Amino acid sequence: MLEIAIYLVVLIVLILVLVKLIDKFVTPGSRKIVSVVLWGVSFFLVYLIYASVMKPINFDKTKEERFQAAVNKMLDIKKTQLGYKSVYGKYADSFEELVKFVETQKFDIISRRDTAVIDAAKNAAFGITVNADGVGGFFKDIVITEKLGSVSVKDSLFKNSDRYKRLNVVKVGDFEVPVSMKTGLVSRNDMNISVFEAKIDKNALLKDLDQEMVKSENKVESIDEINGPEVILGSLEEVSLTGNWPKKYGSNE
Repeated sequence: MLEIAIYLVVLIVLILVLVKLIDKFVTPGSRKIVSVVLWGVSFFLVYLIYASVMKPINFDKTKEERFQAAVNKMLDIKKTQLGYKSVYGKYADSFEELVKFVETQKFDIISRRDTAVIDAAKNAAFGITVNADGVGGFFKDIVITEKLGSVSVKDSLFKNSDRYKRLNVVKVGDFEVPVSMKTGLVSRNDMNISVFEAKIDKNALLKDLDQEMVKSENKVESIDEINGPEVILGSLEEVSLTGNWPKKYGSNE
Protein backbone atom coordinates (compact mmCIF):
# COMPACT_ATOMS: atom_id res chain seq x y z
CA MET A 1 0.00 0.00 0.00
CA LEU A 2 2.89 2.39 0.71
CA GLU A 3 4.22 1.80 -2.79
CA ILE A 4 0.84 2.67 -4.30
CA ALA A 5 0.59 5.84 -2.23
CA ILE A 6 4.03 6.94 -3.39
CA TYR A 7 3.09 6.44 -7.05
CA LEU A 8 -0.12 8.42 -6.56
CA VAL A 9 1.69 11.32 -4.92
CA VAL A 10 4.32 11.35 -7.65
CA LEU A 11 1.64 11.31 -10.35
CA ILE A 12 -0.30 14.21 -8.83
CA VAL A 13 2.80 16.31 -8.20
CA LEU A 14 4.12 15.63 -11.69
CA ILE A 15 0.85 16.65 -13.33
CA LEU A 16 0.68 19.86 -11.31
CA VAL A 17 4.29 20.75 -12.10
CA LEU A 18 3.88 20.05 -15.79
CA VAL A 19 0.69 22.10 -15.99
CA LYS A 20 2.51 25.05 -14.44
CA LEU A 21 5.50 24.64 -16.75
CA ILE A 22 3.31 24.38 -19.83
CA ASP A 23 1.43 27.55 -18.94
CA LYS A 24 4.62 29.45 -18.20
CA PHE A 25 7.25 28.29 -20.67
CA VAL A 26 5.74 26.27 -23.50
CA THR A 27 4.69 28.04 -26.64
CA PRO A 28 1.25 27.27 -28.08
CA GLY A 29 2.86 25.39 -30.98
CA SER A 30 4.78 23.03 -28.68
CA ARG A 31 1.97 22.29 -26.27
CA LYS A 32 0.70 19.36 -28.34
CA ILE A 33 4.05 17.56 -28.08
CA VAL A 34 4.28 18.25 -24.36
CA SER A 35 0.72 17.03 -23.88
CA VAL A 36 1.58 13.74 -25.59
CA VAL A 37 4.62 13.32 -23.34
CA LEU A 38 2.53 14.17 -20.30
CA TRP A 39 -0.08 11.59 -21.23
CA GLY A 40 2.64 9.00 -21.80
CA VAL A 41 4.15 9.64 -18.37
CA SER A 42 0.70 9.52 -16.79
CA PHE A 43 -0.13 6.19 -18.40
CA PHE A 44 3.19 4.77 -17.24
CA LEU A 45 2.53 5.82 -13.64
CA VAL A 46 -1.01 4.41 -13.86
CA TYR A 47 0.50 1.13 -15.03
CA LEU A 48 2.91 1.14 -12.06
CA ILE A 49 -0.01 1.74 -9.71
CA TYR A 50 -2.01 -1.07 -11.33
CA ALA A 51 0.97 -3.44 -11.11
CA SER A 52 1.43 -2.57 -7.43
CA VAL A 53 -2.23 -3.27 -6.73
CA MET A 54 -2.19 -6.57 -8.63
CA LYS A 55 1.10 -7.89 -7.25
CA PRO A 56 -0.24 -8.98 -3.83
CA ILE A 57 -3.49 -10.17 -5.42
CA ASN A 58 -1.64 -12.39 -7.90
CA PHE A 59 0.72 -13.58 -5.16
CA ASP A 60 -2.19 -14.63 -2.94
CA LYS A 61 -3.95 -16.39 -5.82
CA THR A 62 -0.86 -18.41 -6.75
CA LYS A 63 -0.07 -19.10 -3.09
CA GLU A 64 -3.57 -20.41 -2.43
CA GLU A 65 -3.41 -22.75 -5.44
CA ARG A 66 -0.04 -24.17 -4.39
CA PHE A 67 -0.98 -24.53 -0.74
CA GLN A 68 -4.13 -26.37 -1.80
CA ALA A 69 -2.03 -28.78 -3.88
CA ALA A 70 0.27 -29.31 -0.88
CA VAL A 71 -2.63 -30.02 1.49
CA ASN A 72 -4.21 -32.41 -1.02
CA LYS A 73 -0.92 -34.31 -1.07
CA MET A 74 -0.87 -34.42 2.73
CA LEU A 75 -4.41 -35.79 2.83
CA ASP A 76 -3.41 -38.56 0.39
CA ILE A 77 -0.42 -39.39 2.60
CA LYS A 78 -2.61 -39.43 5.68
CA LYS A 79 -5.21 -41.86 4.35
CA THR A 80 -2.50 -44.13 2.91
CA GLN A 81 -0.60 -44.21 6.20
CA LEU A 82 -3.80 -44.93 8.13
CA GLY A 83 -4.54 -47.80 5.76
CA TYR A 84 -1.00 -49.11 6.17
CA LYS A 85 -1.30 -48.96 9.96
CA SER A 86 -4.63 -50.81 9.92
CA VAL A 87 -2.84 -53.74 8.28
CA TYR A 88 0.63 -53.65 9.85
CA GLY A 89 0.00 -51.93 13.17
CA LYS A 90 2.49 -49.14 12.47
CA TYR A 91 3.16 -46.37 9.97
CA ALA A 92 5.32 -46.91 6.88
CA ASP A 93 8.89 -45.62 7.11
CA SER A 94 9.13 -44.60 3.46
CA PHE A 95 7.09 -43.62 0.44
CA GLU A 96 8.34 -46.75 -1.34
CA GLU A 97 6.65 -48.87 1.32
CA LEU A 98 3.40 -46.97 0.84
CA VAL A 99 3.48 -47.47 -2.93
CA LYS A 100 4.11 -51.19 -2.51
CA PHE A 101 1.31 -51.40 0.06
CA VAL A 102 -1.21 -49.75 -2.27
CA GLU A 103 -0.27 -51.98 -5.20
CA THR A 104 -0.10 -55.33 -3.43
CA GLN A 105 -2.28 -55.40 -0.31
CA LYS A 106 -5.99 -55.86 0.36
CA PHE A 107 -8.40 -54.67 3.03
CA ASP A 108 -10.68 -57.26 4.62
CA ILE A 109 -14.39 -56.49 4.45
CA ILE A 110 -15.68 -57.24 7.94
CA SER A 111 -19.26 -57.56 9.15
CA ARG A 112 -19.90 -56.74 12.81
CA ARG A 113 -23.09 -57.32 14.77
CA ASP A 114 -23.99 -57.06 18.43
CA THR A 115 -25.65 -59.97 20.20
CA ALA A 116 -26.17 -61.37 23.71
CA VAL A 117 -25.04 -64.79 24.93
CA ILE A 118 -25.33 -66.69 28.18
CA ASP A 119 -22.64 -65.67 30.67
CA ALA A 120 -21.77 -69.19 31.81
CA ALA A 121 -19.00 -68.12 34.19
CA LYS A 122 -21.20 -65.62 36.03
CA ASN A 123 -24.12 -68.02 36.20
CA ALA A 124 -21.85 -70.73 37.63
CA ALA A 125 -20.49 -68.30 40.20
CA PHE A 126 -24.00 -67.54 41.42
CA GLY A 127 -25.18 -71.14 41.14
CA ILE A 128 -27.76 -70.31 38.50
CA THR A 129 -28.92 -72.97 36.08
CA VAL A 130 -30.22 -71.81 32.72
CA ASN A 131 -33.06 -73.93 31.29
CA ALA A 132 -33.00 -75.56 27.88
CA ASP A 133 -34.71 -72.56 26.30
CA GLY A 134 -31.97 -70.24 27.54
CA VAL A 135 -34.33 -68.44 29.89
CA GLY A 136 -33.02 -67.04 33.16
CA GLY A 137 -29.55 -66.30 34.41
CA PHE A 138 -27.04 -63.74 33.28
CA PHE A 139 -26.21 -62.72 29.73
CA LYS A 140 -23.37 -60.69 28.28
CA ASP A 141 -23.11 -58.55 25.17
CA ILE A 142 -20.59 -59.54 22.53
CA VAL A 143 -19.68 -58.43 19.03
CA ILE A 144 -19.58 -61.10 16.34
CA THR A 145 -17.27 -60.36 13.44
CA GLU A 146 -17.34 -62.12 10.11
CA LYS A 147 -15.08 -61.70 7.08
CA LEU A 148 -17.20 -61.16 4.00
CA GLY A 149 -14.39 -60.74 1.50
CA SER A 150 -11.61 -58.31 0.59
CA VAL A 151 -10.90 -55.32 -1.64
CA SER A 152 -7.58 -54.10 -3.01
CA VAL A 153 -6.07 -51.09 -1.26
CA LYS A 154 -5.71 -49.33 -4.61
CA ASP A 155 -9.40 -49.67 -5.44
CA SER A 156 -10.36 -48.64 -1.93
CA LEU A 157 -8.13 -45.55 -1.62
CA PHE A 158 -7.15 -44.51 -5.16
CA LYS A 159 -9.72 -45.93 -7.54
CA ASN A 160 -8.95 -44.94 -11.16
CA SER A 161 -5.91 -42.91 -10.09
CA ASP A 162 -2.17 -43.53 -9.83
CA ARG A 163 -1.32 -40.40 -7.83
CA TYR A 164 -0.24 -42.66 -4.95
CA LYS A 165 2.98 -43.25 -6.93
CA ARG A 166 4.02 -39.62 -6.34
CA LEU A 167 3.20 -39.05 -2.70
CA ASN A 168 6.79 -37.82 -2.23
CA VAL A 169 6.47 -34.68 -4.42
CA VAL A 170 4.13 -31.79 -5.12
CA LYS A 171 4.01 -30.69 -8.76
CA VAL A 172 4.10 -26.88 -9.00
CA GLY A 173 4.16 -25.47 -12.51
CA ASP A 174 7.39 -26.57 -14.15
CA PHE A 175 9.07 -27.81 -10.98
CA GLU A 176 8.50 -30.30 -8.18
CA VAL A 177 8.71 -29.76 -4.43
CA PRO A 178 9.78 -32.73 -2.28
CA VAL A 179 7.78 -34.02 0.68
CA SER A 180 9.84 -35.16 3.66
CA MET A 181 8.50 -37.88 5.97
CA LYS A 182 9.79 -39.40 9.19
CA THR A 183 8.40 -42.02 11.57
CA GLY A 184 9.02 -42.68 15.23
CA LEU A 185 7.64 -44.01 18.49
CA VAL A 186 6.00 -42.08 21.32
CA SER A 187 5.73 -43.65 24.78
CA ARG A 188 2.27 -43.46 26.33
CA ASN A 189 1.17 -45.46 29.39
CA ASP A 190 4.09 -47.89 29.02
CA MET A 191 3.23 -48.39 25.36
CA ASN A 192 5.25 -47.38 22.31
CA ILE A 193 2.87 -45.85 19.78
CA SER A 194 3.82 -45.41 16.12
CA VAL A 195 3.78 -41.81 14.86
CA PHE A 196 4.83 -40.02 11.69
CA GLU A 197 5.38 -36.48 10.46
CA ALA A 198 5.32 -35.16 6.88
CA LYS A 199 6.54 -31.69 5.84
CA ILE A 200 6.55 -29.49 2.73
CA ASP A 201 8.71 -26.36 2.61
CA LYS A 202 6.65 -23.24 1.85
CA ASN A 203 9.75 -21.47 0.51
CA ALA A 204 10.17 -24.21 -2.09
CA LEU A 205 6.49 -23.98 -3.04
CA LEU A 206 6.83 -20.21 -3.58
CA LYS A 207 10.43 -20.00 -4.77
CA ASP A 208 9.61 -18.31 -8.10
CA LEU A 209 7.42 -15.59 -6.53
CA ASP A 210 8.29 -12.21 -5.00
CA GLN A 211 10.71 -13.07 -2.19
CA GLU A 212 9.76 -10.14 0.03
CA MET A 213 6.20 -11.42 0.03
CA VAL A 214 7.45 -14.94 0.70
CA LYS A 215 9.35 -13.67 3.77
CA SER A 216 6.18 -12.01 5.02
CA GLU A 217 4.22 -15.21 4.37
CA ASN A 218 6.63 -17.20 6.55
CA LYS A 219 5.98 -14.82 9.45
CA VAL A 220 2.18 -14.91 9.21
CA GLU A 221 0.23 -15.79 12.36
CA SER A 222 -3.45 -16.28 11.69
CA ILE A 223 -6.11 -18.95 12.18
CA ASP A 224 -6.96 -18.55 8.49
CA GLU A 225 -3.43 -19.15 7.18
CA ILE A 226 -0.68 -21.78 7.31
CA ASN A 227 1.59 -20.41 10.02
CA GLY A 228 5.34 -20.90 9.85
CA PRO A 229 7.67 -21.86 6.99
CA GLU A 230 6.28 -25.39 6.42
CA VAL A 231 3.09 -27.30 5.71
CA ILE A 232 3.05 -30.00 8.41
CA LEU A 233 1.04 -33.17 8.99
CA GLY A 234 1.38 -35.22 12.18
CA SER A 235 4.07 -35.07 14.84
CA LEU A 236 7.06 -37.02 16.12
CA GLU A 237 6.49 -35.77 19.69
CA GLU A 238 2.73 -36.25 20.05
CA VAL A 239 0.22 -38.92 19.04
CA SER A 240 -1.44 -36.67 16.50
CA LEU A 241 -2.40 -36.58 12.83
CA THR A 242 -3.35 -32.90 12.90
CA GLY A 243 -2.29 -30.64 10.03
CA ASN A 244 -1.18 -27.04 10.54
CA TRP A 245 -3.41 -25.68 7.77
CA PRO A 246 -6.83 -23.98 8.17
CA LYS A 247 -9.93 -25.97 7.26
CA LYS A 248 -10.50 -23.94 4.08
CA TYR A 249 -7.88 -26.21 2.48
CA GLY A 250 -9.37 -29.45 3.81
CA SER A 251 -9.80 -31.37 7.07
CA ASN A 252 -6.87 -30.82 9.44
CA GLU A 253 -7.98 -33.26 12.14
